[in-house]
Amino acid sequence: MREEKVAIVTSGGGMKCAYAAGALVALTRKLGITEPDIFISASGSVGAMFYYLAKQYDHIEKIWLRYLPSPEVVHRFPPRFELDYIIDTIMHQELPLDERTFIKTPTRWFVPVTDLDTGRAEFITNNTWFNPYEVMRAAKAIPFLYGGAVRLGEHTFIDGDLNMNMANLIRKARKEGATKILVISNTVALSNLQKGFLRIYAFFVNPIIRQLALYDLKRSHFDHLPSDVELIIIGPSSPLPAGLFTRNRRAVAESYQMGWDDLLAKRAEIEKMFT
Repeated sequence: MREEKVAIVTSGGGMKCAYAAGALVALTRKLGITEPDIFISASGSVGAMFYYLAKQYDHIEKIWLRYLPSPEVVHRFPPRFELDYIIDTIMHQELPLDERTFIKTPTRWFVPVTDLDTGRAEFITNNTWFNPYEVMRAAKAIPFLYGGAVRLGEHTFIDGDLNMNMANLIRKARKEGATKILVISNTVALSNLQKGFLRIYAFFVNPIIRQLALYDLKRSHFDHLPSDVELIIIGPSSPLPAGLFTRNRRAVAESYQMGWDDLLAKRAEIEKMFT
């Protein structure tokens, strides 16, 4: 018999991650769940995970509803995230992370990143300590929308979503000992226009990024899930108003609220899982 451990897994997806942010805040404010045994988060949801573990729930709400949906953060033509502005100005100066509380969290957390030299996925965790702002920068460094990479120690990293889908993250939680997993996924299929853009753009970037991006287009996000864990999957109950680089404040707020509502729709199941 394995010791029971509960994990939370949240997906990436740019501005679609407003959905996961709303769900996490509902999890704390309405259900009082603040310290899972394991937390795995990818790309755009990593910031919400870090503030969640630092118990700064108001900051999650402010970042997503007040700061991120703006022209200073999201450029439409060409599509681009001002990631350095997000990390250095919004998160470091305006709404700083409570690093002391974050460091003391009993939760084991994992952040997937991609090694730019090898193309391999790696996980940064509590035991491989780096500056948390740089970890967030690396995790959110989407090649097509940021255009840079982040140095952590002796290696250079970019967004881990190129290597990791939700099934990979769930299997990682299982490998780390999770017996019960709450999955919060705002992942939706890319439109044909978005797929076409990625295929064209892939031919103008690093060969490793090209290979990973083209492979990612073919993957199912929920393939080969482990059968020996209890899963609750929270996903959009209707099409998300926010897309990958939406900056419309109303669309982002509606996506945030949808995450809140969809999580509470399974309140009884979640409470049972965590108790």
